[in-house]
Formats: sequence, structure tokens, C-alpha cells
Amino acid sequence: MKAAIYRGAKDIRIEDVDKPTIQPGHCLVKVAYCGICGTDLHEYESGPILVPGKTPHPVTGCSLADGICLGHEFSGTIEEVGDNVAGDWKRGDRVVIEAVISCKECYACRSGCSNACAKLGFVGISGLGGGLAEYFLSPAEYLHRVPEGVSLRQAAMSEPLAVAVHAVRRSGFQKGQSALVLGAGPIGCFLTKVLIAQGASKVIISEPSSTRRSKAALAGAHHLFSPLEDDIPARVRELTGSDEGVDVAFEAAGNERALDAGIRSLKVRGTLLNVSVWSTPPKVDMNELVFKERSILGASCYKDDHPTVMHALGSGLIRLDDFISAVIPLEDLVDKGFRELLENNENHVKILVCPSGDMSL
Repeated sequence: MKAAIYRGAKDIRIEDVDKPTIQPGHCLVKVAYCGICGTDLHEYESGPILVPGKTPHPVTGCSLADGICLGHEFSGTIEEVGDNVAGDWKRGDRVVIEAVISCKECYACRSGCSNACAKLGFVGISGLGGGLAEYFLSPAEYLHRVPEGVSLRQAAMSEPLAVAVHAVRRSGFQKGQSALVLGAGPIGCFLTKVLIAQGASKVIISEPSSTRRSKAALAGAHHLFSPLEDDIPARVRELTGSDEGVDVAFEAAGNERALDAGIRSLKVRGTLLNVSVWSTPPKVDMNELVFKERSILGASCYKDDHPTVMHALGSGLIRLDDFISAVIPLEDLVDKGFRELLENNENHVKILVCPSGDMSL
């Protein structure tokens, strides 16, 4: 089969590799669509970062020396079901894959927080195959059924939507509350969709790119500002009351200035939820937390959030069609996928890759 194999920075190749052989407890999935994630871009541009380099990953045993098939946001159809598979999985079932890999032994895993595993890994990053290939051999426990009426294109975006659902849940957000989202990339837009779906009274966006602000408007944001032109905390106070602020803020930019604006935009005892992965540690004005009794929380990936995502998509409560920027075949991955996103990122939310070349799926 054809697969995109990562060999290092600026080195990803479409190679002929062996099609996976069915194993007990596993399902062979024919990949329909796979989204390109910001993590994939970072690995391509300056990795290996999360991809295991010289030292094999402690759970998968894989390293860069083996070549890593990227892609962790994908949907597909079951082609073959192995022996001893729990559940009623069958050939033809449409599925998405939950990407978190955990050791199942550490304190976090024993405590029901496998998404914070001490040896955390990811499908399409840490080995075991990835979605930028024609087929993926998946443990049955990683699979979630795609509801009737939901396209495999929409389903391929369920992984980042699960990140947003988990972040909103972790923040303690309640229906009727106000929220500020800092950054309107894919996660920022999906956060907005989730907040609107869950009854936010006011969703405010801070994003320097006018193109991305327009995408956030499509997601349902009520107010949109540029941090290059506006004092975000001041604008928030104008909208919420002169001495108030938002109930929750979501840092989805990985930017110190955005983090600071988010903290200062919170009301007394408000909460900032950080969903970004930072390349350098930011400075935090702790007095802004202390004297207003504000809180900062983190959210890692997702845990038990895919059923909520599947319900939201299946019921039509959330639709993601508007956030597909382009659909490309696997052979165009580098030029029309990675390079396009790196050089023209503002004009895209999600580029999907179709490994089989069958764009009608």
C-alpha cells in the first residue's frame, strides 16, 4: 500500500509499504480521509519533536529509524475484523480512530486519566501506523462508529473536535456563561462551535488574521477583534460590564501576549483553560491570578469525549463542512498539503488527504 513515511525535518516520502495483516483484537480499516494537524506541520518543519527520535517510544517501541507514518485525524471503513474482537464490528462499518496511546500502568492511567499518561503517545506520531496511508490496523478499542448521515469528511475532523469538547468540559463552562477564545485556528474555531452548541451567551474571538476571524464568524462567534488593533481586556469589559469580564477564556494560540490578555479578561474567579502546546515557557503575571482569585487549567487531548462528538455530529448540533479548505490525494501531500499550510496558513482551517484517491467517499 501507499503511505506517507516521515524520515525527519522536511523529509516525508510517499512509499510502498506492506499492507497490515489482520491480528486478533484488531480491525483493518481502509482510510477515507485524514486531516493535516498543526502537530504534523511542526514535525515536518523542524522535527522530530514528539516523534521518537533515536530513543524508541516506551509503549510502541518505534523510532524515527523505523520511519513513522504520520496522521492522527482520520476516518475510514472496516475492511476486515480479527478474531476475539469485542463488540459487533463488521466489514463496511464506518469508523474514526481515537489516537491516544497510553501505558495503562502509570498513576494517570490507573486514575482514569490515560490522556495524561506518563508515557503518552499518539497514533500517527509515536508509531503503530497512521492515517496518511491507505490502510490502518487498529485495536478495536480505539474505534468509534460514525453516525448515519455524517460524511466521512466531517468524521475525519472528529479528533480535533474531541480536543475542543474536552477543553470546554475541563474549563467548567456552564450554559449561559460568556467565553473568550484566543486564536481562531482549527482548535479555536472548533472551540467556538462547541461553546455555541452548549449555549454560551457570548463568544468573543481574539485573532490577528482577518481570514481566520471570518472562519470564527462562520463558527458562530458573536464578537471578533484583532489583538493588533484592539485592547482585548478593554473590549471584553465593554461587552460584559466595566468591572466584570468573561467567565472562561481559552488560550488556543500558544502566544504569551494572548495568554496575558486572556487572564486579564477574566472576571473574579474566572477560569482560563490552556489548550495550546508551548514551544517556550511563557511568563505569567501571578498577581493577576492572586488578587482576582482566577484559575488556570490545562487540557490534554481527550478522554471519553468521542461519544459526545459523535452525538453532536449525528444530531446536526455541530456541522463542520465549512471548515474543509481542500481535499487532496496522498501524492500531493507535500506540495498541496504541508507546504500550502506553511506558506498560506491563514487561508485554511483543515486540509483533508484522501489516501485511496476516491474523493467520492
